[in-house]
Amino acid sequence: MDTTVKTPGTAAGAGRGRRRWLVIVLALLLAAAAVYGCRQLFFGEEERVAVTGRTTYGSLNQALEGSGTTIPADSVTYEINGTVLEWQVEAGQEVQAGDLLYVLDSSELRDQIVEYEVELQELEEELAEIDESLAARQVLAPFAGRVEAISAAEGRSLQNGAALCTLVDDSVMKATFYFGYSVRDRIAVGMPATLTFPELMLTREAVVAEIHEVDYLTVEGMRCFAVVLECENPGALTEGTVASCHLEDSAGALYAVDSAPLAFHKVDTLTAGTAGELAEILVMDYERVEAGQLLFLIESSGGESRRATAVKQIEHLKENIAELEEAIATEYTRYSDITGQVVQASYMTNRMTGTDIGSISIYNQESMQIAVNIDELDADLLTPGMDVTVYRTTASDTVSYPATLSHLSLEATSGSGGVSTFAAEITIDSKGALAAGVTVTYRIDTGEGEGEGVLAPIQALARYDDGYYLLVKAQQPPEGAIDPAAVGGSVTDYPQGFHAVPVEVGDFNAGSIRILSGVGPDEELFLRYQNPAPAGGDSTSVVEEAGESGQMPTFPGGQMPTFPGGQMPDFGSGQRPGGMSGMSGMSGMSGMEGGQRPAGRN
Repeated sequence: MDTTVKTPGTAAGAGRGRRRWLVIVLALLLAAAAVYGCRQLFFGEEERVAVTGRTTYGSLNQALEGSGTTIPADSVTYEINGTVLEWQVEAGQEVQAGDLLYVLDSSELRDQIVEYEVELQELEEELAEIDESLAARQVLAPFAGRVEAISAAEGRSLQNGAALCTLVDDSVMKATFYFGYSVRDRIAVGMPATLTFPELMLTREAVVAEIHEVDYLTVEGMRCFAVVLECENPGALTEGTVASCHLEDSAGALYAVDSAPLAFHKVDTLTAGTAGELAEILVMDYERVEAGQLLFLIESSGGESRRATAVKQIEHLKENIAELEEAIATEYTRYSDITGQVVQASYMTNRMTGTDIGSISIYNQESMQIAVNIDELDADLLTPGMDVTVYRTTASDTVSYPATLSHLSLEATSGSGGVSTFAAEITIDSKGALAAGVTVTYRIDTGEGEGEGVLAPIQALARYDDGYYLLVKAQQPPEGAIDPAAVGGSVTDYPQGFHAVPVEVGDFNAGSIRILSGVGPDEELFLRYQNPAPAGGDSTSVVEEAGESGQMPTFPGGQMPTFPGGQMPDFGSGQRPGGMSGMSGMSGMSGMEGGQRPAGRN
């Protein structure tokens, strides 16, 4: 869990608590130095190394600070469960996106796909039959015409193929005439003709639509062929009306051997395409209809529900097949999704099942992330995309890395004590220089500071009877320098060449404090002593100062020193040092009473 100690607070009600805690932090800092000096006096004879810093000139921006543990911004883990056929990786190996990692036996999945495909084909055939049956419920007009002889009634049960009505197309009438074969070569399809209707005293233009070379004999024994003529019906022509005809070519007129009755151009008896109840008749006798018009509706029980079931089963089978094919292409033939380093790769065979189980983890460590929590009082100061400074301090060095506030939750999470926090992520552009699981410190400058001035590391500040001083390196004692031992100075053990110079201080944050007077920029300051590693050891012993990484100092032996009477020292009834204003820095301490830790902090 990330622990976030933030600077600055902006809530007006938190100012008094922050002033009190600034003084407490300074007191703890001085107490730590005193306890550390006692330990060195009685227990340590090691050579000490002076740790120094410098004053700077700049803006004391408000900032948020804390720490977190790094995780890769881009990582992937593949779980293995199957029979390994190929294994292409090992821990420590660098891989590129798209590199083959392993191949598992997928024969069982392929067999399952074949079974699904057979079942799918059967269901699709069944669905086609259902659709055909449902389509037969609607009896449509196959062509435009007139309805005649409706032979069914609504509500009656019908068998498949039962007659419903007759539909005729009388827009065009036709008649078949016979001509002797002696004129066969003079008649062709498309040739104009004339129809005469003696009873109606009417003639109509016609055309040769068909020629059939039949063997028709007249009473006189003339062998004839058939010619079908068609003419448009003005409305007066009906089936059975008798007509005679003649054709004409360049050689003269051609007459049929006999007259012939008219017939409709198209005639169709419409029947039920499925068994069921005739639910509705939508036409009446002699009504003219258009091609495709709905004429009859037959109710067939269970058709819709059977179709819905079949469609659902087909969709489910297709999904199963797609999932198996996806698994074969990805899980059983695994390629790396990212470029990075294989940090873990192994598998073993389960003797009970014969199945290989294991995993592969790949980290892209070009960028890392830390998860942090932002106090609700400070969330308004931050915007995703803001620059962040991340640094890691070791016994010998401090390295910083550029970073970005990549995510800030829009919803707060309630914590203990009624203080809510916003989850956030910081992405570090470490370019492979940071490993996963490393604790780093972050700092986000909010840009909410006041004007520029002289700044000093806050851990360099010491106290004496009349105020505060800094230990400044100089060839000669600066004007106004004091002897800390003679005036109740909190730090009296410091290297030669450094001199105690009284200073007036102003506002501060977790790392720096504004110097209003006393010293200028670019002055070297004494911060603390640091011991070299003990014999046989591999680390140095360091007393951490309040203000580093926004954390409290670590006291010798891990215990907080006991002050006279068991109370914290009181600097002027709990007031901050003279001249301090704008408590930029200890927003995480606001609102604490009775020596309690800030609410919501771990």
